[in-house]
Amino acid sequence: MIRTTQKALLALTTIVLATAAAAAERHLVEGIVVRVNDRILTTTDIRDRANERAAETGKPVSRDQYPELISEAADEMCMLERANELKLEVSSEELNAAIQQLREQNHVPDDAAFEKTLHDLGLTLEGLRARVRDNILVSRLLKHELGDLPITEAELRQRFEREKDKFTIGERVHLEHIVMPVAADKSDEAATLAAARRLVAAARAGGDFKALVQQEVQAGRGTGGDLGTVLVTDMRAEVRDAIAKLKPGEISDPFESPAGVHIVQVIERIPPTVRPFKEVEDELRDHELADRYRAHLSSVVAELKKRYSVEIHPELMNETR
Repeated sequence: MIRTTQKALLALTTIVLATAAAAAERHLVEGIVVRVNDRILTTTDIRDRANERAAETGKPVSRDQYPELISEAADEMCMLERANELKLEVSSEELNAAIQQLREQNHVPDDAAFEKTLHDLGLTLEGLRARVRDNILVSRLLKHELGDLPITEAELRQRFEREKDKFTIGERVHLEHIVMPVAADKSDEAATLAAARRLVAAARAGGDFKALVQQEVQAGRGTGGDLGTVLVTDMRAEVRDAIAKLKPGEISDPFESPAGVHIVQVIERIPPTVRPFKEVEDELRDHELADRYRAHLSSVVAELKKRYSVEIHPELMNETR
């Protein structure tokens, strides 16, 4: 059986599994990897953080990267403990505004797309809110500990020039469309395609595409209308392909998707544009402040670790299964 010291017993919360063939063999499946006073992070918490980072970067977190990940988590917990001591808080309004800003920065158009993005990152909305809240608290604590770090407009403009790609909105198009459904067994596919081709021919011969679409919609033969202005990169592949060479006013040939037979008209093309400096100035300032605070982070955390009870057990990530 595994013998453990009294100190280790205080550091670890373990669950052991025993097989019928070897009842004496036990494996650690959960343990406390980081403890800062009464705050803890378990092996599951660390794996969750590793999965989130992997989803963000598109690369798995290797075993040799875990010590760094754990060290960063310990630093964060020290700062959150200090923020709690100072009774720093984040209001619901601040948190909601920060979440909305994240959506806008990542061009997430609606709630469904937002939920999918979170799912792909291995996050829930509740988990994201907790993460954003912690980030705000850490930033607020650093400002409290370090004071104001003056930033000039000239410095922000230099950063703006370096990071213009981050503030570039990709090509957008304004579209009108119609989709005509096709039966599951595709028995009416040929007839639907023929009807779509007649509509295209009528529109290209001088007919009003919007009016023609409305006639089909009112007759119950399709759904459609104004799609608004959308990023080309947000479109489904078949739509991007259909409009790739279309100029404003031109109409696509009919094309198919699982939803049915589509026709689109390009109303306007908006080339990639860079957001104005004044529009992103506050965002630039926030990023610059965050970078400057991070540069002073180690000294702040070092002082906190002298005051707090801090234990770190990265070796547990090699023992868990």
